[in-house]
Amino acid sequence: MSKHRFFVSPEQFSDGIVHITGEDARQIRVVLRLQPGDEIGVLDGSGKEYRCVLESVRKEEAIARIGEQKLPEVEPKTHITVVQSLAKGEKVERVIQHGTEIGVSRFVLVQTERSVVQLNGERERARVERWRRIAKEAAEQAHRAIVPAIEGVTSLRRALEMMSDASILTLHPDGNTLPLVEWIRRRPSSQRVAVIVGPEGGLTDEEVDLCVRYGAVSVSLMPRILRTETAALVAVSQILFVTEHLVSTGFVEQGFT
Repeated sequence: MSKHRFFVSPEQFSDGIVHITGEDARQIRVVLRLQPGDEIGVLDGSGKEYRCVLESVRKEEAIARIGEQKLPEVEPKTHITVVQSLAKGEKVERVIQHGTEIGVSRFVLVQTERSVVQLNGERERARVERWRRIAKEAAEQAHRAIVPAIEGVTSLRRALEMMSDASILTLHPDGNTLPLVEWIRRRPSSQRVAVIVGPEGGLTDEEVDLCVRYGAVSVSLMPRILRTETAALVAVSQILFVTEHLVSTGFVEQGFT
């Protein structure tokens, strides 16, 4: 596996070579100071990785010869979508960065009743573009085989409609809700899970009820209250630790009965 890896779009491949442009070309030339003959990894976003050798490094473009193709087995078998409510400051950026590193497959950003941040128009487009850059960089750093999809800001109802093929979990600090670890023990055979996270003030009772009407199960993480940017990461870590490690190693059986 190559030390330096870059995600590129399909149109950048041509006749056995790949053209690397933009910020990636600048990183190759200025930051990493790579030279012709150096090896890099190039990923097409569909899960395929190619071992490539740089042929030329210029100011605006690096060209590499495509070599061996690999199918790295690094992606979780459980497809997890984080439905993250908009939050202040850099909180959403942290969720996307660290969630990508952990193994989240998709992020859907939602405007909820208690979201302080309001995004629309050009401001929304700029923010989504930044989030996608963060996901790409985190995927490269974590040696992911794909870059998680980033869905633009939508309503909670619309997000729930998008999750019809997934087991939906709503993170709720109420002590009477089912602990996430208990849900994992009972989890159905679905390989797709959506985790809904409220903003700083949490989801309203009406929003929780809406989630339930779409089949969501309200779960809690622990007796303590977690920040919005921490909650999703803890939930995803717990789910993947069991499904990807304990089950795959035979420590526990799928279904956990």
